[in-house]
Amino acid sequence: MKDLDERIAETLYERAPVFVHPMPRGTAVRVRDRQMLASFGVIALVALVAVGAVGVWSAAPRASQPASRQTVPPPAGFLPRPQGTQGGAQDATDAPASSWATNQDTTAHDTNSTVPYTEQVDGQGSYLLTPKDVVAYGHVDGVEWSLAAYATRAYDGIAFPRFLGGPCGDLMIGDQGEYGGIHFCLHTDETDPDASLSMAGFGNHLDPQTDPIIGYAGLVGDGVKSVELNLTGGETTVLPLYDAPPGIDARYFQVFVPKDTAGRIVARAADGTVLGTGGLCLSSTPIGPDNVGCGHGLEDVSSVVATLVPPPTGG
Repeated sequence: MKDLDERIAETLYERAPVFVHPMPRGTAVRVRDRQMLASFGVIALVALVAVGAVGVWSAAPRASQPASRQTVPPPAGFLPRPQGTQGGAQDATDAPASSWATNQDTTAHDTNSTVPYTEQVDGQGSYLLTPKDVVAYGHVDGVEWSLAAYATRAYDGIAFPRFLGGPCGDLMIGDQGEYGGIHFCLHTDETDPDASLSMAGFGNHLDPQTDPIIGYAGLVGDGVKSVELNLTGGETTVLPLYDAPPGIDARYFQVFVPKDTAGRIVARAADGTVLGTGGLCLSSTPIGPDNVGCGHGLEDVSSVVATLVPPPTGG
């Protein structure tokens, strides 16, 4: 029999409204240069597509729109080679602590195809307290992904979305982030000040060689012992929790799911008490190259950096 806390959490989740809203006219569009470093072999792909990521956020306060949803169209450009393969690799690896930055330099730096990707944006030191360090990486349908952790200060300028301060993270898809991704924080306008769990969802169907890529990522506070993926069909999976570098008071998680997957993510204390819950908020299957982000922890969405090269015409 389920304990009272869990039944209350379930009821709140089932009755919580989810608002899907289009970006209003006049929404600020931010074109962010991704720092690309030409490297070896396959990185020629990156040299051809380094066009910049586009982030879009609502100009209206998101606090009144729980589980809000953002859709970001791709900019112009072409991706010469899709990276996914049907039945491709599905894996996740803890990033070793030895790969984390040894200093607190938060300025944007070049990225390299030989290591897991972190999104680097000129001026990011205005909100970063720590560098962006990868805590886990792997593949979904053969496409590379990376999960980065960092701490932020309060920021309310015009160059980036508003940050309330505290631990945040990025889930980026692609060898050099070409498929885009999401940025999420423990503290947003839609989370409680003492939240123990914050999460966001990501969806994209850029790659015709794979099914839609649908993923969720988030972070939890000190009191959380475990995080579960509870599907509506009854299946429960305990998700790995990844430690963050020193100075970041959170642990991180991620999971990719097939299209039309319904359920929720639950954070529990050591005694099983439910400390937080969030629904799998992508209720419809992503179509095309537009990136979709949702969830109470969502801070921003990065677009794909290119569209696919049109197929050759007969001649």
